Amino acid sequence: MEKTALLGEVKELYRGLAGNLVKEAPSSALYLGVYEIAKTALLGTAFGANNALVVYLVAGGVGELCGSVIRAPAEALKTMTQSGLADDFGAAAKMLATDGARRSTVVFAWSSSLFRDVPMGAIQIAIFEGLKTFILQSPDIDIDVNTLQAEALLGALGGLIGAYVTTPTDVITTRIITDESGELEGLSVVELGKAIAADGGVGALFEGARERSLYWAPAIGIFLSCYCSIRQYTAVNGIF
Repeated sequence: MEKTALLGEVKELYRGLAGNLVKEAPSSALYLGVYEIAKTALLGTAFGANNALVVYLVAGGVGELCGSVIRAPAEALKTMTQSGLADDFGAAAKMLATDGARRSTVVFAWSSSLFRDVPMGAIQIAIFEGLKTFILQSPDIDIDVNTLQAEALLGALGGLIGAYVTTPTDVITTRIITDESGELEGLSVVELGKAIAADGGVGALFEGARERSLYWAPAIGIFLSCYCSIRQYTAVNGIF
């Protein structure tokens, strides 16, 4: 009996897994693909060649903007499942397809998520690439930044900072997606942020900041280190 209960609790931890995979995999691939194209193009300009950090920020932001087109509806499905509004991913998709008001909410949430995802996508990869470049150009620092461990650590730092800075807009986006009352309809992202701060103080906008940061730090570390390893492998073997 206890074993069955434990399995049930473990299963609940993975509620919304399918939605999360759909949310992250395609959008992350698009994010990195657009990032690489934008970065290469911008570094080829006179301004970009002398302002690499700005290039990383802009390219990361553009990549995340493109990825958000896929991420927004997928995040709505994941959040609806994990919050209990739908029993599973399929039920959430059906609810979204048949509920016009909820589709409007998703569009509203997407506009909010841009204020969260675009800065985070820009910050995390700019810190990652910027620190790698800084270490490589520092003769007094003897660290191989191309190892899996170093890239994971630098990626985790980028994810940690990016996640913390964008916590307020994450709080706003979550409020929008899970709103069942319709009270938030018509409010802008800025107005909703002010309302949350007025109701619970500035601290309310950073609710869950520690958990969000600790979640994204290892996730981005793994994500960017794996990406760089695959990129190096394909380059060395002439696959692309």
